[in-house]
Amino acid sequence: MNYYSKRQRIVELCSGRRVLHIGCVGFVGLETSERVALAKKSLHQALTNCAETTGVDYSQDAIDYCRDHGIFNNVIYGNAESLHELGLHPEYDVIVAGDIIEHLSNPGRMMDGIRALCHPGTRVIITTPHAFGLLTFLHHLAYRSIEGPEHVFTMNRPNVEHLAVRHGFHVVELATCYQEAATNTRMFRLGRAFFDRFPHLGGTLFAVLSSANPRT
Repeated sequence: MNYYSKRQRIVELCSGRRVLHIGCVGFVGLETSERVALAKKSLHQALTNCAETTGVDYSQDAIDYCRDHGIFNNVIYGNAESLHELGLHPEYDVIVAGDIIEHLSNPGRMMDGIRALCHPGTRVIITTPHAFGLLTFLHHLAYRSIEGPEHVFTMNRPNVEHLAVRHGFHVVELATCYQEAATNTRMFRLGRAFFDRFPHLGGTLFAVLSSANPRT
């Protein structure tokens, strides 16, 4: 099992490929300067720079803002649970759903929608908080939740594998990863060596899937 930089690993897997990035914007409720800065440093911007990328997001306001300010204009409006309504085709080499599945009321609908967009070589990347990550578990023991305000569930490794199989995928790789923002903290610098040695305790799951029977 590996412990990756989430951003670096996703960029490595997507570089030079046709990419669908689900839930890709999300910078709402911020001042103009903050929104521009976050957008330019975002994973979606990195994927736009290195791949032929199409984004899907549920915030029309954020999509319009990024287009109107010349940040990126490759994002369409859509619901991750209703990908079948967007008129997309199975032409993507990589489909990225980063830190979105934990927000969904019906994650299986997203998985079915993604599977319909897979060709035989497509890889699907899903990242999500790890219920049994060490820091998450310690916070739980101390009655201090660190979940996001819109999260409705947290997954562990068997959950990811079971969900994948139920919706026609098999797991190519299951690792953990760290978020880019975490690297600036003293806690991360102290703990990096530990998680490199014990990656199963990392705070974010990183799953790479392939479709068992892609619909083409």
